[in-house]
Amino acid sequence: MQKGDKVWGGILWNEIADGNKTWTIRRGKMLSKKGLILQAGIILLAVSLGTAAWSAESYELRGGTEGNIKHPYAQAGQNFAKIVEAKSGGKIKAKWFHTGQIGGGLEILNQLQSGTIQFATLSNANTGTVNPKMMTMYTPYLIKDWDTLSNKWVGSEGAKLILDGLNSKGIMGLGWVPYGFNALCYIDPPIRKLEDAKGRKIRAAESYTIKGTLEALGFNAPPIPWPEVYQSIQQKVVEGCTTPPGMLMLSRLDEVVKNLTLSDHLFGTHVFFFREENFKKFPKDLQNVVMESILEACRQQQKEMKDLDDKSVESMKQKGIKIWSISSEEKARWIAATKKVYFEHEKRIDQSSGDGRVFMRTVFKSLGRDYDKEILGN
Repeated sequence: MQKGDKVWGGILWNEIADGNKTWTIRRGKMLSKKGLILQAGIILLAVSLGTAAWSAESYELRGGTEGNIKHPYAQAGQNFAKIVEAKSGGKIKAKWFHTGQIGGGLEILNQLQSGTIQFATLSNANTGTVNPKMMTMYTPYLIKDWDTLSNKWVGSEGAKLILDGLNSKGIMGLGWVPYGFNALCYIDPPIRKLEDAKGRKIRAAESYTIKGTLEALGFNAPPIPWPEVYQSIQQKVVEGCTTPPGMLMLSRLDEVVKNLTLSDHLFGTHVFFFREENFKKFPKDLQNVVMESILEACRQQQKEMKDLDDKSVESMKQKGIKIWSISSEEKARWIAATKKVYFEHEKRIDQSSGDGRVFMRTVFKSLGRDYDKEILGN
């Protein structure tokens, strides 16, 4: 008989595999029914003890993102893997898949739901396809500066409502992974006021709040897949795109644009997600370790993200790209022009859960703002 064959008629099976361990049992003689039951009991006890010992010793996690590992937003999971192994004394080990190694954002979301991976960082633009409340992070001029993110938004009631947006799918949102403030990068002429934007062809993502924001500003905003943006600008299919400065540099778009307008019209974020089922399998002390590790990894990423954008703007200036800012008076015009995006967003939430306005009031209140006054004009 071959290795691993099982004969229940009396000759014991050679091997019993359990997770990462294999229990080998020598072939024996024909056993009596009583002996067979006793032997089976011993085997089951050994397997049980082995499983308990393995569970107490180590846990292996898999996580992923679609982002390029050169960018800080794609490094949050990698940071977590290092931190959690150190904090847990090696009891928890995590493997991080990045740069599209296991697919795009929606594919990674599906893997997270199915349990193929246990954690991920995903764009709110992706998770917004499941729950429109997640898309709130891509509404215009919601987060206005880094201080607002750190000192008002993180830990607020509104932030928690969005982090909890996939709870019904068994997925916990545990930390913020910002993507940075969007700027307009494009060929000549410069864009410094609303009139300069009218009819200009600027690439948009498919997401309704991103595309809607650009259209509200007067742009013609055709959706083009991100990998095609460089060539599309180079061949003048579009004049430019909207993205944070750091992403612009890492995607080499500084090679094909001549201007950068620091409009800050969108502040994109990813969220650090974890499967609730897997999280609950940890003993309480390791649950705390996982949470602490995620939050530390996110804080590290947030600092690196801000530094990258600042350095990227300076680098582009040195390369001869013209950097433009918008005056406070002009920015007020841009904010007013994009209010209509909130009406569409509120409507989408109503269609999903029936609480669009109540939800948005809570979000704005968490930022120290008044939704009715700013958006509704009341």
